[in-house]
Amino acid sequence: MRVIDRICDLLAILAGIYLVAIMVAIVFQATARTFGFSGSSHIFTFTEYGLLYIAMMASPWLVRIKGHVFIEMLTAALPETLAPKFSRLVAALCILICLTLVWYTGAATIKAYVRNDVDMRSLDMPKWLLLGAMPICFGLMAVQFSRFVWGPETLHTGEAGVHE
Repeated sequence: MRVIDRICDLLAILAGIYLVAIMVAIVFQATARTFGFSGSSHIFTFTEYGLLYIAMMASPWLVRIKGHVFIEMLTAALPETLAPKFSRLVAALCILICLTLVWYTGAATIKAYVRNDVDMRSLDMPKWLLLGAMPICFGLMAVQFSRFVWGPETLHTGEAGVHE
């Protein structure tokens, strides 16, 4: 799991770097327009792709640190003996959903590669490169959720409220 953790850490760092790059690009674009220049049409495409990549790359790390938003009202209302079992069931369901998404996004990525599909905007990009992050990151999320099914820790704390 250490290798998976380091991969997830690296992806989260890359997501953060991409987020900063988007911020710098937007400031550049706004400044260029303020001074009467047109800026770059590629910045919009760079930003749109970035939103997908950032969400995908940060998600496995967020699962590991329980950084995703979830509501614990139900687990807080359950008896102490049932709450951990329910939490593990929820994590198992999350694995199933992630693996289903790996299957469908993986098939879409392979199909785009075989057909040589291109996403045409200001910057033409092979569609498989755009879609490729999804099966990888959903797979990593499934691995991270598996910790909460078979590991000593559960996904939910069993306490309602904010835990930071």
